[in-house]
Amino acid sequence: MSEGFNPTAVVVTLMLLTVTLVATYTAAKRTRTAADFWTAGGAISGRKNGIAIAGDFLSSASLLGISGLVFLTGMDGIVYAAIVCGIFLMVLFMMAEKLRNLGRFTFADALATRLQAGPVRIVSAISTLFICVFYLLAQMVAGGVLMEALTGIAFTWGVVVSAVLMLSYVLFGGMLATTWLQIIKAVSLMAVVGLLAILVLIRIDPNPLQVAHLASVQSALGESYFASGNAYGSPLNIISMAVAVTLSAVGLPHVLMRFFTVPDAAQARKSAIWAISLIAVFNVLIIFLGLAARAALGDGGNAQAGTGGNLALPALAVFLGGGEGFGADLLLALVVAISIATLLAVSAGLVLSASSAVAHDLWSQAFRRPERQEIPVGRVAAVGIVLVTVGVTLLLGSGQNITFLSTLAVSIAASANFPVLIMTLIWRRMRTMGAVIGSLTGLISSLVLIVLGPLLWPTVAPLISDSLSVTAPFPLSFPILISMPLGFIGCIVGSLLSKEEIDDASFDELQVRALTGAGLDKDKVLSH
Repeated sequence: MSEGFNPTAVVVTLMLLTVTLVATYTAAKRTRTAADFWTAGGAISGRKNGIAIAGDFLSSASLLGISGLVFLTGMDGIVYAAIVCGIFLMVLFMMAEKLRNLGRFTFADALATRLQAGPVRIVSAISTLFICVFYLLAQMVAGGVLMEALTGIAFTWGVVVSAVLMLSYVLFGGMLATTWLQIIKAVSLMAVVGLLAILVLIRIDPNPLQVAHLASVQSALGESYFASGNAYGSPLNIISMAVAVTLSAVGLPHVLMRFFTVPDAAQARKSAIWAISLIAVFNVLIIFLGLAARAALGDGGNAQAGTGGNLALPALAVFLGGGEGFGADLLLALVVAISIATLLAVSAGLVLSASSAVAHDLWSQAFRRPERQEIPVGRVAAVGIVLVTVGVTLLLGSGQNITFLSTLAVSIAASANFPVLIMTLIWRRMRTMGAVIGSLTGLISSLVLIVLGPLLWPTVAPLISDSLSVTAPFPLSFPILISMPLGFIGCIVGSLLSKEEIDDASFDELQVRALTGAGLDKDKVLSH
């Protein structure tokens, strides 16, 4: 892939960013209240919200990370993408309508309809911040790599530029600007991957099965390219990855937040259906493009794809464009532009979710500050969160595969948020102490096991002591098989130990509201 300053890519990227910044400016003029800032006033249609959800979920980890994972490891990358295709079925059947009927701005609002608002908002905010920061790391790594490829600037400055651009969407436009950014990005993303898939059929082979065969022939893994274990190792690692990815969307705060932007539960259901459809089509195409990159570039393409495989798709675009000249520059420009728009859009959603946890759940609700202060507090929180994320990104560097980094975030989401949400909705004896202990147990155990696992331990061990072995004490990269059950156990034990009185009326009210939406007041969150 060509390196250094690419004027065509810069022009195309600036054109796309100009469109999104105009949308942000327009949204900023319509954003006046906290409801406007956090949920776009609850006035987004199901179709638009579903496209925005797909845009929110299809991150740089999906575009660059999955294609790179398929390029490097074959079947493990394919399995990951296939699992992601069905992820929103969990949201559709378990959460979409219930959350819209119960909540207002954040998923903690839904918990507060039954449990004591203060404690559950605090622990929910803590888990949200950890999840969003981990997810943001993947976006910042991608931003640094892409800016470096686009302009030739150093990775460090690429991260900083990406952070500044991303903050502009959140600070000025809020959820409405983020929604339109996601829609523009999702439509552009589908168009680009569709174009690349067509060019693969023209330039490499019109038979997709033959493209897959060429990928295995060109890989150093040979026949093992289509065997499992190339990336995740043991079967337990593959199972833990699958569980984490499948359940993550039920606990990802920036995804759950989007169901509060629609006017009713029917539109929430429609949102999930649109999201499922777009994500499924995208992942089928991105698997194909990952295989095509290996077929086109061969084993020698590893250097072009980079350490984590994150540049396999841009390298494929250059190949499809003829390797050099305007065609190659234009295709590379399209991939880089949409990649940058992708990471900015997803990052904006993550920062908005994290800042809402600070401003709404903590400042306004838990600490009982005036609601009019939510927007300025949220903006300050957004800046602080981005500064922390940039610092950690620069410490990690550009060598991590961004799909791995994103999966760490989903492991935390499935461990800390999923058990609490499910138990609150279905278990009559669930108590506030159970929610607190369950959330903290899932969060802490997942964080500890991630640090002790094979992904981070080789980096962490030398920082602690030179005498420590770099062999990870915990064998699984994704801790979900241990941390999620611990989260459920924490919910049960905490609830059974709690002296809080059983309130059957509160549980019955939650069940009726979750199923029907009866009694939902958009201007007021019930709390106890």
